[in-house]
Amino acid sequence: MESPAVVAEREQIRLAHDLGQLVYDRRMALGLTSSELGQRLGMSADEVEAIELGGVLPVSSDLLARLAAALDVAVDLHVVPEGRNTVAFVARAA
Repeated sequence: MESPAVVAEREQIRLAHDLGQLVYDRRMALGLTSSELGQRLGMSADEVEAIELGGVLPVSSDLLARLAAALDVAVDLHVVPEGRNTVAFVARAA
């Protein structure tokens, strides 16, 4: 049985991976390069690629807010005590 700290870290890794896939999919849908998204976020293309690969831990509310603005989406984050948290992008109302 894993310790609560290990379980929490594993959940953060999974959430970061899911977020990375969402960022990549949305960037592609908008026709943006990593550099162009990076400019919108105030970061480098390498940092964008790190996000897309799930390599940014922990996932912070600041990062989620910046991504929402840069990708023109709302971020839907569900956090539950027993784990299996979810993150999704939702089209913003016009």
